[in-house]
Amino acid sequence: MRAFLETYLVRSLSRIIPGCYSQDRLPGEEKTAVLTFEDGPDPASTPQLLDLLDEFQVSATFFLVGDKVAQYPDLVREILDRGHTLGNHTYYHLDAWKTSTLSFVKDVSSCSRIINSVTGELPLWWRPPYGHATGKLVNWCQRHNIQTVLWDFAAADISPRATARSVEKSILQKIRPGSILSLHDNSRAARVTPAALQEALPRLIDENWQFAKLGSYAA
Repeated sequence: MRAFLETYLVRSLSRIIPGCYSQDRLPGEEKTAVLTFEDGPDPASTPQLLDLLDEFQVSATFFLVGDKVAQYPDLVREILDRGHTLGNHTYYHLDAWKTSTLSFVKDVSSCSRIINSVTGELPLWWRPPYGHATGKLVNWCQRHNIQTVLWDFAAADISPRATARSVEKSILQKIRPGSILSLHDNSRAARVTPAALQEALPRLIDENWQFAKLGSYAA
């Protein structure tokens, strides 16, 4: 149920609010998708994910929480050094539906600043925690050259009932051309997500799937 709600409600939200998207815009029916990880960096999870992505020569986008960027700057630089893209996931992982617009904007700005201070780069992408976007926030981000990115489907890898097998099955069944996959880079997901990808990625690569960094194919 959680995977269903996180997938289909977010897809609906991306249609209701102009300026945010949940699927990468690809030419034709090319079998290319985008892997995204949110909530990191995390010392229990990030190194596992980076080694796995290296093993299969796969690129991904990491949506980072500013407070964790401040705690683990070396992990942030390692993500970038290994060829992946960084995104903004707010500084304190706030819920936009429970926070004033002014407070939330300050939180997004703080996250961009800390990422810039660590890497010398400002993120061009942001993802609202829980997928809770508002029109005002999306418009503010657009004015500041930040694209709002949701997801095409969520594998529910932080559900208490999640297993490596259930996450793997979700990925294999739901992927489609242009999919933006929502996965997590935190201590809760560390018990299932790397193991799920260890099984899913080689199968998808054998089926000629490719994985691009966010925006590589955007119109």
